[in-house]
Amino acid sequence: MVTSLLSGVSPWAFERLTLLINHVLSSEPVACDRLRPHAGRVLQVNWVAASGVRLPAWLDAPLGLQGGLPPALLWRVTPAGLLEWQAPSATASAAEAAPALRLTVTLPAPWTAAWRAIRGERPEVAIEGDAQFAEVAAWLVKNLRWDIEDDLARWLGAAPTELLRSTAEAAREALLRGWQTARGAHRPGGPSH
Repeated sequence: MVTSLLSGVSPWAFERLTLLINHVLSSEPVACDRLRPHAGRVLQVNWVAASGVRLPAWLDAPLGLQGGLPPALLWRVTPAGLLEWQAPSATASAAEAAPALRLTVTLPAPWTAAWRAIRGERPEVAIEGDAQFAEVAAWLVKNLRWDIEDDLARWLGAAPTELLRSTAEAAREALLRGWQTARGAHRPGGPSH
């Protein structure tokens, strides 16, 4: 019963992820302009674990994972320069869904991923496929950013958003300082306790 309840989570999550990606794309008109010439083409995102990284097998079903990794995702570029998620059941044939471009994202250990996110680092992404489409994908990976502050300001107003931003920035800085101090304490020649 739990598995049948959770089986609907993955499609729901991927649809919401697609909405978020399209929100970010549409907030940057240049991004949509760059994608428009590739309308109808399919982009596939695959996941690989960094060396030694493996989530517990019991998380596979609840999180929609396959062997500890998210399933490969397919998106078709729309004429508007946005993305349309291709649910596995929606792909009629392998030839029809053949990706013109593959992005392979390396997933580090969860704690490493969290620290990289705090430091503002992006995950490692390998891009292969059509050269022009790959150039667009590389530009998107490098340049697109979700302006969370702007979205929050629309909902909450400028003052509460600024308070949240400054609090989050202070927490981020404190975490970074604590992490750097802890790393220094464990290095040869670092401070001893």
